Amino acid sequence: MKKLLLSLVLGASIASMNAQILTNGNFEQAATPLLPGVATDCPGWGLGLYTMETANPNSGTQSAKLMTIVDAATAALLQWPSDTIAGIMQQVVTGSWPNAGSLTLDFAYNHNVSAGDTALVACQFADTMGAGPNDDVLLFQAIGAFAGNSNGWLQASIPMDPIPGAMGTANSVIVLATSSIGAAFGTGFGVPNSTLWLDNVSISGGASVLELAAIVNVYPNPTNGVLTFDASEAISGVEIYGMDGKLALSATTTNVDITNLPNGIYHYSVMTVSGKILKGKVSKI
Repeated sequence: MKKLLLSLVLGASIASMNAQILTNGNFEQAATPLLPGVATDCPGWGLGLYTMETANPNSGTQSAKLMTIVDAATAALLQWPSDTIAGIMQQVVTGSWPNAGSLTLDFAYNHNVSAGDTALVACQFADTMGAGPNDDVLLFQAIGAFAGNSNGWLQASIPMDPIPGAMGTANSVIVLATSSIGAAFGTGFGVPNSTLWLDNVSISGGASVLELAAIVNVYPNPTNGVLTFDASEAISGVEIYGMDGKLALSATTTNVDITNLPNGIYHYSVMTVSGKILKGKVSKI
């Protein structure tokens, strides 16, 4: 079973370190423009087709902006097969992750995606096996897909889903984002002006996530109607994700109606006013 996201033009190994935690995506560091207004080399993220934006970051002084553009000159410089070029960033980190399946991909995002397009943020743990990518085994992945306009910053915390039947040792992780999903899967080049902003990207979890999950009560579970979330402190928002990692619905109340969702198992992320993220699973029947 191979890695899912392999078709990026800038898919080389960007960074190598042993730490399990990626803090704030290193977006606070100074970045070097490689092509005017398009491509950036930001420490910790490396080469990509994105810019650093200081206007209205989620936190700190700047965020990463990925935007699908139409530019024949840039396409020629990159040897990109289309004048339409998706915003892309990809970070590859090598190391050892014995608890990869209990980790989560956390980030702040803002998006204004053109009609017919989808922005993508993903994390994949793999066993790299040999020297090349053709024998890599995908073990766990978390994927967030976003369409339309978010009208401001939102928070995402997506748990790793195991790949059925996959076996191996997690020794490499890819964190990838693109303004147009076709650029990641090799199915297209995107729709002009699709824009994705990212901030506070991290991979975290383990025992701390399990401990936090113990202080939120969700009932009735399973249900075919309304879920009630009761936490030990005030709740600022709730997000429900499908097993594919896609956001199914979000709410700013403690009562969430999942009547219209298909039957199945869902992940939830509860955000508290102090910034805690409480996680767990619910069933729709």
